[in-house]
Amino acid sequence: MPKTIVQVSDTHLCEVHPYFADNWQIFAEEMASLQPDLLIHTGDISLNGTMDSRAMKHIKEAVDNLRIPCIAIPGNHDIGTTGGPLKPISEARIAHWHEHFGDDHFVHDVEDWRLIGLNTEVLGSGLQSEELQWAHLEDACATASGREIGVFLHRPLFAEMPDEPSSPWSLMAEPRARLIERLCAYRVRFVASGHLHRYRYTKFSGIDLIWCPTTAFVMASNKSDGCIRRVGYLKWTFNERRVHHEFVEPNGFINHDMSWKKKRAAKKAAIAAGQIAAE
Repeated sequence: MPKTIVQVSDTHLCEVHPYFADNWQIFAEEMASLQPDLLIHTGDISLNGTMDSRAMKHIKEAVDNLRIPCIAIPGNHDIGTTGGPLKPISEARIAHWHEHFGDDHFVHDVEDWRLIGLNTEVLGSGLQSEELQWAHLEDACATASGREIGVFLHRPLFAEMPDEPSSPWSLMAEPRARLIERLCAYRVRFVASGHLHRYRYTKFSGIDLIWCPTTAFVMASNKSDGCIRRVGYLKWTFNERRVHHEFVEPNGFINHDMSWKKKRAAKKAAIAAGQIAAE
């Protein structure tokens, strides 16, 4: 019998700053009606939960109130990140995630599929937790016993090109190359990620690459890159060895546009560089 899994990402929930609570409430109502077999959250479940126990407890309660089986992997807003000056990842921040949401990786078998979740924020960090992720990936793939394999990440493998330099938008270059090599070696069918707050479906080296949209906010753009910059979630259907996904934008969802922040930051940088005059 076909199984339904919902992927949601970048919800950015926060009790103190409930900017996106209305969309979450609509999402919760949809889940009560849909009753999927599983909910997979691909990171940035919080707005600023890196070491805020109160925030994480509030979010865990919101997820538990869905009354749907849920597994989650962390994003940069949840545990910090590798290679950035703000909120650097640490074992303490990873342990904080474990305290509230359990493991930062997963294996879930459904129909003739093995679904694997990885903590991408730790890749390239050199922390002990990074080696645990690589070992988890190898073991999960090696013991798939002929099942098709799908992988869930927070950060996408790459934003534009597989050989692009490291940036805040995708995996760091060195672990990216290693991960791509292992995914191809195990003939992974798809990689589903979040982080970029937009939906896109492309292919690379025989692997389907799917970006899950956000339920929180978008960054509007006129760029023609095949992306849908709308809030929503993904509905996956697994039937034996077949898989199908669809982008869903619930009625009533608010497309909060935060592109003004990027424009303001660019203007400040240009003023600081003397490229334009301050008003």
